[in-house]
Amino acid sequence: MKDQIRSYLQAQLYAEVCERDRQSVDPLSKAIYDRLRELYWTVSRILRQGLKLIGWRGKNYTPPPWMLVDENLIYGSARRRVLIDMTPTARSDIGTGIQRVVREVVKAAIESGEGFPVMIIDGRLCVYARGAVEPTPLDIRSGDTLLLLDSGWLYISEYRPIVDLVRARGGRNVVCLYDLFPIVYGAAFPAALRANFKKWFEEIILPADGVAAISHSVANEFEEYCQERRLVRIATQQLGVWTLGADFTEGVKSAPTTRVRAIVEARVPFFLSVGTLAANKGQALCLSAFEKLWAGGGDVALVIVGRPGWNTTALERRLREHTEHGRRLFWFSDANDAELQNLYRSARAVICASYAEGFGLPLIEAAHAGAPVIASDIEIFHEVGGDSITYFDLLDPNSLMQRIVEMLASKKCAPPLPVLSWKESTQRLLDTVDSHGL
Repeated sequence: MKDQIRSYLQAQLYAEVCERDRQSVDPLSKAIYDRLRELYWTVSRILRQGLKLIGWRGKNYTPPPWMLVDENLIYGSARRRVLIDMTPTARSDIGTGIQRVVREVVKAAIESGEGFPVMIIDGRLCVYARGAVEPTPLDIRSGDTLLLLDSGWLYISEYRPIVDLVRARGGRNVVCLYDLFPIVYGAAFPAALRANFKKWFEEIILPADGVAAISHSVANEFEEYCQERRLVRIATQQLGVWTLGADFTEGVKSAPTTRVRAIVEARVPFFLSVGTLAANKGQALCLSAFEKLWAGGGDVALVIVGRPGWNTTALERRLREHTEHGRRLFWFSDANDAELQNLYRSARAVICASYAEGFGLPLIEAAHAGAPVIASDIEIFHEVGGDSITYFDLLDPNSLMQRIVEMLASKKCAPPLPVLSWKESTQRLLDTVDSHGL
C-alpha cells in the first residue's frame, strides 16, 4: 500500500512541476517562485495576521456569542477545569475540518458546563467572559487541564511557554491528535508545514500528559510510529480515543442558494466530494474516474467542495479549465454550512477517495444527511463505516468508476451508521480525558 501511495504522490508532484514549467519565466524567477512556495503557508499567515513577530493582542476581535463564557464556569469552585485551546480558529477561521471540530466542541462544552475556550493573547491564556469588554487573562491553577484541540503547530513558538506554565502550576496538558500525515507522508506537504508539525510532535505531543486520538487507526499509527523510531514519551503519558460528531447547527433548514439549486434540481444525478484540495484527499483520482464515465457516455455530475490546499496548482487548473466545468463538473471553494448541507442531502452519494485519513468527517456528515457513501478501501473508513458503506480499490479510478455505475443502478439508501451529535461527541471527549486520566 505504501508503494501505491508513494507512486501516486510522485505523479501528483510531477503534475505540479509540469504546471510550473508551463509558465514562461526565466530561471531566476522560477528559483524565487520555488522558494516562495516552500514558505507559503508560514509566510501567508504572518502577512495576513501579523502574529508571529508582534504577538496577537485580541484588539479589533469580536468573539461570536457562542464563545462567551459565564464567570461562574471560569471562576467556580470546581477543582478541575478543562481549558479548550482554540487560538488558531479564533485568529483565522477559514472553515477547515479541524476548525469545524473546534467550534462544535467548544459550543457543546460551554453548554454542558464541563469546559470553556481559551486562546493565547499577548503570550497569556485568556478567556472571553460574558459581559466583559476585553479578554481576561486566566490564572492557571492546580488541577486544570489544557486541552490542545486546535491546529497549534501553526504557532508553535507561542505554545511552549504555555504548556510549561500549565505543568509548573500543577496542571496537565492533553493534545488532540488528528493524524500524522505531515511526517508520515511528508512529500505531500510544504517544507515549512512539515518542519512546524515535526517540532509540534517532538516538543508538545511526546511530552504531553495525554493524547486524545480521533480514531483507533490514528492511535495505532501513533503507537507504531513511536515504537519503530524508539521515540521517548513521558512514562505516565496516557493515550485515549474519541469519536467525532456530525450535525449542522446553523443553516440546516435554509433553502438552497441559486448556484446550489441549479445542481440539486437538475435532472442529472450528482456525486459529492468534500474536503480541502490535497493529494491525500484523492480529488484528482475522483475526477479521473468521472472523465472515464463521461467518455463512455455517462450523464452524471461531480461536485467538489473544498478550499485550495497545498501542491494543488495543477489540479486547480484542471478543474477550472475542464470542458465539463459548469456543466457536469462543479468546484465550490467557498461553500458555507447551509450550502454543504443541501448538497449532502441531495447527492446520489458522497465519495471519500482519500488514501489516508485521520477520521473522515464527510463520511459521518453524509450519513447524518442520508447520503450513501463510496470510500477508499482503507483501515480508517472500515473503522468508521464498517459494512454500511461501499468500498473501491485504493487509488484505482476504474474501481471507483465501477462503484459509481453500480450506485446509479441501485436505489438510494442511507448507510445505517450510528452517528453521534457534536454534543455526544464532546461528552465522549471530556469523558475520555477524565476516565483515562488524560
